[in-house]
Amino acid sequence: ERVYLIRRGAVRLSRVYESGEEITVALLRENSLFGVLSHLTGHRSDRFYHAIAFTRVEMITAPANSVLRAIEEDASVGLLLLQGLSSRILQTETMIETLTHRDMSSRLVSFLMVLCRDFGVASEKGITIDLRLS
Repeated sequence: ERVYLIRRGAVRLSRVYESGEEITVALLRENSLFGVLSHLTGHRSDRFYHAIAFTRVEMITAPANSVLRAIEEDASVGLLLLQGLSSRILQTETMIETLTHRDMSSRLVSFLMVLCRDFGVASEKGITIDLRLS
């Protein structure tokens, strides 16, 4: 019943299926939102996700009802929310494109490029992706 905004750090959203298999559905960074979609559609979702911090995380959280009231009272809040959700859609599309490469090495290269862009820290020695991924 809450909306979360990541101010600092990185979070992995995953979903556990009936088979027990856990699938990563999103890798989120600063200024990313989660916990919001079912509240905006007005339909209660039966989809439950796990949020796991990859790094030290600072978040802002608010009750979904407060967020909806803020959107109704101030259009700029709705615009910020739309920007955040648009960013998530673009990330999802990029991930779909990455996963549809035919061979494993192409998928790995594409995925590493996405991680460099979204989570990489440039230094003299190259780009470091400071996330614990399996």
